[in-house]
Amino acid sequence: MMVKRFAPAAIALSFLVLTGCVNTPTEIVQARDDRPFIMFAEVRSGDVVVLDGINMGAASDYMVGKSGMRIEPGTHFLQIKRDGKTVFNQKFYVADGVSKTFTVGAGK
Repeated sequence: MMVKRFAPAAIALSFLVLTGCVNTPTEIVQARDDRPFIMFAEVRSGDVVVLDGINMGAASDYMVGKSGMRIEPGTHFLQIKRDGKTVFNQKFYVADGVSKTFTVGAGK
């Protein structure tokens, strides 16, 4: 009679122990992003980054100490536009793992 009482508990306990032993293998994969990035210094609110003819948004989003803009390695043409006028032009080359800071100048 005692065996009948403990049989369900023993089965449940065995099930818990066996399922606890099953562990799915895990692997951590980390991808390293070595793409170059560019940043800006001395920009004004409203300055817009145009990289290779594409509007990339506010230059203030990519200020030194804040965040860099990841770009593909190679030669690029950079413009900074202020109130619709180009205030900065530069053709430059960057390779993997390189960061480059452009000082725009907040004058005018």
